[in-house]
Amino acid sequence: MKTASELWNAAIPYIKKNVSTTGFATAFTKARPADIIGNTLVISVNHDIYKDMLEIYKDIILDAVENVNGQAMQVDIITDNGESEEKEQINTNIASKDCVLNPKFTFENFIIGNNNEFACAAAYNITTGPTSDLYNPLLIYGGSGLGKTHLLHAVGNAILKDRPKTNVMYVTAEKFMNSFIEAIRNETNKAFREKFRSIDVLLLDDIQFFAGKDGTQEEFFHTFNELISNNKQIMMTSDRPPKDIYPLEERLRTRLSGGLMADIKPPDYETRIAILRAKVQSAKVEIPAEIFDLVAQQVKSNIRELEGAIRTIVAYSEISKKGIELETANRILNDYFSTYQRRKVDADYIIKQVENYFNLSDDSIKSKRRNKELTFPRQIAMYICRELTPMSLPEIGKEFGGRDHSTVMHSINKIKEIMQKDLDTMKTINSLIQNIKSYE
Repeated sequence: MKTASELWNAAIPYIKKNVSTTGFATAFTKARPADIIGNTLVISVNHDIYKDMLEIYKDIILDAVENVNGQAMQVDIITDNGESEEKEQINTNIASKDCVLNPKFTFENFIIGNNNEFACAAAYNITTGPTSDLYNPLLIYGGSGLGKTHLLHAVGNAILKDRPKTNVMYVTAEKFMNSFIEAIRNETNKAFREKFRSIDVLLLDDIQFFAGKDGTQEEFFHTFNELISNNKQIMMTSDRPPKDIYPLEERLRTRLSGGLMADIKPPDYETRIAILRAKVQSAKVEIPAEIFDLVAQQVKSNIRELEGAIRTIVAYSEISKKGIELETANRILNDYFSTYQRRKVDADYIIKQVENYFNLSDDSIKSKRRNKELTFPRQIAMYICRELTPMSLPEIGKEFGGRDHSTVMHSINKIKEIMQKDLDTMKTINSLIQNIKSYE
């Protein structure tokens, strides 16, 4: 097995090919391979600024490590301040195979705007006292990078601060499934159930991951019922409401929809500016107002990307020991966004891939023709757009030759109906989705 240094050095060429020159020089020169713990490569940097910058490129790092290792690995990026306690904590966390709460995600540093006010208030309310039927279960849904995970961790941190003995568990849906599979393999189902059904607060991230995993859905259904019947708190996140998660058992869909649901929308301009200002508050650099405006105008739908852009600018300023002018910020952001945009799936790309799969001519799906050879692929493409992009129904319709939202909704529902009845069609569409997602 490769050492951490060997693995990291072998991954660097792949990273260089997929990261801009400025991005690599700024983010990766301070990174050092620290250790391999279990199936996790630990990367060390000496300042939180560099850690934040590397997090921007986390997906590329994971791809690079998998490419040279031959199989997927986890990657932890840590700030090494010479303290062994943090490394000891990481070893403990990995050994237990449980996700832990991120102390940086609190209500105090969550920026509230019109887009997330209700979701934040609902989340905060479950930290203030006994479990209430009004807020249990609580499901927060919305697109990627809008702060759902932040709220989960904030709830856990707030509860433990006030009631340290509370048994709080944060876990992703994927880790729940992997723990369940491990329990079956090792014949430790009883221990698995005791672990998940004896907690006081369950914080479950990305429940849409359960779609199509029948055994995991069955197990979670019973875990859910056990916790609710014992008056234990459940809070979950999803990228869409339960009615749009497919395939999902109807009884589980009903349970998920039976509590309080709150959505998080993309932030408006004023909220984006507030987020940017909060992110540079602790930095020792001055960022002119016009640069905040520049970033806020370019990034509108993803807080994670918004934070990544301003972090890149702050890091450039700290490293160069220079103030940032508008022209320099423009150049840095163009470099940053060129990396991001290469990995972005949009309607045009989805349409192209569906046309290639069905051997159709370019833009035929967008045409007004309604013959069967085009209608079915067109409906599939609309369904995939709904699954993989944050586009609204009218926005999708516009991409498909100006069709109205009712046509788009009919197409999506039609595909869902067919997938429920036809296993081959479901496999075809899932295969297409996986191929398209691999482009990101």
